Amino acid sequence: MSEKKIIFMGTPDISSIYLNSLIEKKYNIVGVYSQPPRKKNRGMLISQSPVQKLALLNNIKTFTPLNFKNNKTLIEIKSLKPDIIIVMGYGLKLPNLILDLPRLGCINLHVSLLPRWRGAAPIEYSLLNGDLKTGITIFKLVEEMDAGPIIASETIIIDKNINKGDLINNLNVIGTKLLISKLPDIFNQKIVYRKQDKKEITYANKINTDTRKLDFNENIEIIKNKIRAFSPQPSAWFFYKKERIKIIKSSFVKGDWNSSMIIDNKFNIGCKDGKVCPEIIQREGKKPMHLDDFLKGFKFKINTEVNA
Repeated sequence: MSEKKIIFMGTPDISSIYLNSLIEKKYNIVGVYSQPPRKKNRGMLISQSPVQKLALLNNIKTFTPLNFKNNKTLIEIKSLKPDIIIVMGYGLKLPNLILDLPRLGCINLHVSLLPRWRGAAPIEYSLLNGDLKTGITIFKLVEEMDAGPIIASETIIIDKNINKGDLINNLNVIGTKLLISKLPDIFNQKIVYRKQDKKEITYANKINTDTRKLDFNENIEIIKNKIRAFSPQPSAWFFYKKERIKIIKSSFVKGDWNSSMIIDNKFNIGCKDGKVCPEIIQREGKKPMHLDDFLKGFKFKINTEVNA
């Protein structure tokens, strides 16, 4: 395999899949950068990122700087003498000093068909907006976010019922294959770069809690897209008597019912042009449950308004 020196930068689970594909192909990874260990879950224990764990397991030098303002970090990267830096879901912006350092530049893998859905949450936004297709884009990093010239892209069709978790899995399959197939051309400088069309730019801004809140005054299509865009985690949610309840999976029926009202003993909720029929649901602080199990321990009244 190529002896070109690679630095990999990434943090979450999705990033570790791409790092693992490079490890399996025995690429020469001279260093891995990931965000610092942070407190996680209920116990708030300090936890290494999935990328850091994988790198350490494979005895790869690992670095976790808070940012790139410290001159020591730049000296560290220079000492590794990378031919290329591969970035996937790192979460920190690289300054020009680092972008210009590797001989072959810095490349990024982005889970959309750029320039559509530049930003932090492209998968969620493709589902929220009912896109019919998405894909993976490999592009050269420049100072402006997600704006660099495109090296390669691969398209997949979005099934109308797929959720975020399954779409991520599908994207990872094509993304890892695309990366491994294009690296030889990048190393041999056989890439014809393609500029992004500025007329096609859309932005996928960071998701917050309010983005995930369900509004049952909206129509079925909007509600369906929001549920699948955040399933299985962190999940779309609504309030019932001030308790936050998540819907992870649901079916839908067209018809005429009162919006935002619980309309029957199956905990179906009316919306603008039908009803939402939860199938997998989760109470605050509890595990996800199938509806029948959920209803055994949950008391509610028909004709009660949600989000009130």
